[in-house]
Amino acid sequence: MVLLASDPGHYHPTSSRDINTKSNRGSNPFQKMTREQFEKWLDSVDSDRDGYISRNDLYAALASLGLHFKTWKAWRAMKRCDENHNHLIDPGLERKKLIDYAQKRWGIIVTN
Repeated sequence: MVLLASDPGHYHPTSSRDINTKSNRGSNPFQKMTREQFEKWLDSVDSDRDGYISRNDLYAALASLGLHFKTWKAWRAMKRCDENHNHLIDPGLERKKLIDYAQKRWGIIVTN
């Protein structure tokens, strides 16, 4: 018996191998990290180490998490978080928006 997060409080008679279905395979849901760990993770995917995150950097970050639809997710995050439309996530406010976006859309849980 496994308690599925999508249906809280209800048990479903499934084995652990049934959990890895096509819909969630490789999506690596609910990565848990502190805000500091998330910042370090973003820095680690910043290919030119300038503090700005490009769409290609986001793609690499999503690939490292094993998420599906990486191209679309990176494009969408840029559209939502890049306020000055320079095609980069700037340090500061835009990076904070990216953290909030990652929590809502990528299943990353950022703790304080």
